[in-house]
Amino acid sequence: MNSFRNTLHLALILILLLTSGCVLVRMLKVKNQFNDFDKNFDLNDQRGLTLVFKNPVLGSNDIVWLMKGEPSGNKKIEKGELWTYVFEKEYVASKDEEGNYDIPVIMMMEYGKLAEISFPERFLKNLSIPLLKKMLTSMGNADVSKLGRSATSKFQSKDASDIPTAENVVETLGRPYSIENSGEESKYSYIYYLKKPEGDTGKKNFKFDMEFTIKNNDKSLLQAKGTIRGIKIALDFETVQN
Repeated sequence: MNSFRNTLHLALILILLLTSGCVLVRMLKVKNQFNDFDKNFDLNDQRGLTLVFKNPVLGSNDIVWLMKGEPSGNKKIEKGELWTYVFEKEYVASKDEEGNYDIPVIMMMEYGKLAEISFPERFLKNLSIPLLKKMLTSMGNADVSKLGRSATSKFQSKDASDIPTAENVVETLGRPYSIENSGEESKYSYIYYLKKPEGDTGKKNFKFDMEFTIKNNDKSLLQAKGTIRGIKIALDFETVQN
């Protein structure tokens, strides 16, 4: 009996690894598409800040796996569905700021694949479309570690005004969950939990972390980092001399 259980356990682990591995392969393909941004993507402000996938790769099952569940909202459209996931901001105790800083994300699924993803309009206040395009293009050259399940890219600019600041971060996301000051740098941390579909009373099991490393002297951003489903994505910022 123990031998059967062990075999079954190993088989389940193998299935999980194979399933997640396929998702990671498709995510890597999306990453490579950023090398030719105009061919594969478009950015617009039709529904807030919207990224259009001209050559969709990620399927609906990939999104459900990444998010650990179905969307909290689902609306039928002509070619598919509009999915809504809401990242609810976590506070140390009770909410201690005015305004709603949850992050609703709308995904357009066409013919079973992710065709568009939209973020709140407030994101456009501190991220212009041309600047965001430069940042996303830089992700095409990300240093990927399959074993470490991570991707790190670098955004370089000769214009210091292109580098986001601590003020930009706080205007977009609100007060950090915590701030860790280490002298020359500070780390602003944010924690989110995914809103569950109506009727789902189970325990919150999807956590999304973001961390921003800030230079204390001029409050410019050194790194933006996020972790989703154990996959770490980081973007380093650097001002280069002429």
